[in-house]
Amino acid sequence: MKKIKTHSFRLGTYHVSIDNCEGFCDTPDQYYNLRIQILDDDGYKGLSSALHESLHAEGIPDKYLHKGDGHSDTERIAKFLWRLGYRKTK
Repeated sequence: MKKIKTHSFRLGTYHVSIDNCEGFCDTPDQYYNLRIQILDDDGYKGLSSALHESLHAEGIPDKYLHKGDGHSDTERIAKFLWRLGYRKTK
């Protein structure tokens, strides 16, 4: 996977890091230096983390991404994309 340092989303330019945590995304009203972190995983969980956090960076509110049923919409979309053949490239 190509390492990137920053990426511009709707809410601003984010510093990107890939780590072993599930992921997080800063909001512009909380921080000046915006950070987005995604899960370091080659499977669909890593894809789901990237989708989920990037949707936050695009300004999608928590109420649409964090539902109480225990299943994330982004996990279902990631699984669909995974089944279509989307993979990380080395």
